Amino acid sequence: MKYMKKSKSEKAFDGLNYFFMFLFVLMIIYPILNMVAISLSSDSYVLTSRVTFYPRGLNFTAYNQAFQNSMLMRAYINTITVALFGALSSLLIISFAAYPLAYSDFIGKRVIGFMILFTLWFSGGMIPQFLVTRNLGLLNTKAGLIFSILAGPFHIIILRAFFQTIPKSLMESAKIDGANDFKILFRIVWPLSKPALALIALWIVVGHWNAYMIPLLYLTDRNQFTLQIVLRDIVLLSQAYIYGMATEIQTADTISNTALPEQTKNAVVFIAMVPMLILYPFLQKYFVKGVMLGAVKE
Repeated sequence: MKYMKKSKSEKAFDGLNYFFMFLFVLMIIYPILNMVAISLSSDSYVLTSRVTFYPRGLNFTAYNQAFQNSMLMRAYINTITVALFGALSSLLIISFAAYPLAYSDFIGKRVIGFMILFTLWFSGGMIPQFLVTRNLGLLNTKAGLIFSILAGPFHIIILRAFFQTIPKSLMESAKIDGANDFKILFRIVWPLSKPALALIALWIVVGHWNAYMIPLLYLTDRNQFTLQIVLRDIVLLSQAYIYGMATEIQTADTISNTALPEQTKNAVVFIAMVPMLILYPFLQKYFVKGVMLGAVKE
């Protein structure tokens, strides 16, 4: 295959694109590399700010301390549990909402569609949501965190739009063969909707993984804390002694914690990032395809 020869202006334009994209990637990658380098460096180099993007005086003490801490690992497991079960339950509820809106003609369909769309413009707010969760007895439970973002209206709209790209003739043929709506949804529609389902699942998992305000409001039991709350205590509030990761230092008036090394702080933050860094590359192809197809109706 022969390629057309590019003009000088096109080459210059491509060169500028590559240059700015390189700078953009460098701005994103450097903080992560610096964080990993600090977490793996020895005290003498960290305290004198001589660590850049590679470790100096290789030291794994920070990671050993993080992985051996039972409370941090419990928060890690809590977050993984909420993210996985939250994604699965949300996909079910969203599918049950999107399927009839995409394929069925029933009385009140437009009204229900408008009500779902209306919640994108106006919401009840955090206080009513908290009151409902409390009245259901779901405070200090993982179920309360899952139900808080169980069915997002935007996700329903995206999935409905994707469902509408699937030919109705497939559903009609399945119904002639005796299949009910549940079989059609799970055996025909879901397998053909992998890009959209993977895209929405990714959004939901990331939403649960990075959730901060809802766990902060709903959880008071440290055994139920998620990773972001623990990160706040350790990194921002310097309360690592609560989790047994640093020495408590007491003065005449106050109790503070100044004994947590920078290596440990950076190691904890990087450990919290690892699952998302692993997840994104595997779902990237579905992410691109889902964005392109899920919002276009044929």
